[in-house]
Amino acid sequence: MERRDVLGTACSFVVAAVADCLSDQDEIGMSDSVPTEITNWEATRDLAQDAVPASDEPPRITVDGDSTVVVEGYIIYPSGNCDELVISPDRTEYDPEDGSLSVWVGYIRDQEPGEDCSIPESSTPYQVRVSFDDGVPDTVTALEYGSHGEREATKP
Repeated sequence: MERRDVLGTACSFVVAAVADCLSDQDEIGMSDSVPTEITNWEATRDLAQDAVPASDEPPRITVDGDSTVVVEGYIIYPSGNCDELVISPDRTEYDPEDGSLSVWVGYIRDQEPGEDCSIPESSTPYQVRVSFDDGVPDTVTALEYGSHGEREATKP
């Protein structure tokens, strides 16, 4: 009977330790504190294609370290003389009130009336890294707008 008590106590200790470790994880929706501001924004294009989701998959959202959200994807977009791929901090919005981050990657068309636009397609594997002052947001939405239409991912 004593062995059962020892095993029961040991199991309880392990479960409590694991639960405590999980509560400290910096995953989206699991931070103890909500950041107040973005401290750094960085984008990389033309990554190795096998390092990001496939072109028919939505963007991937992960956390790197204690306070950086990473959005990765593979976008196919028209690359004619009227179209421009936009991966910009101007298209990233953070609301500290509700702890939500939105990252938009896509193309915009700037066509003058009567202008002939050629429409060949291009593709780009990309990564956007958004760092915060303290922890990560409660909710992250990544929206990709390409030739395939819109693809969206939200965490949690």
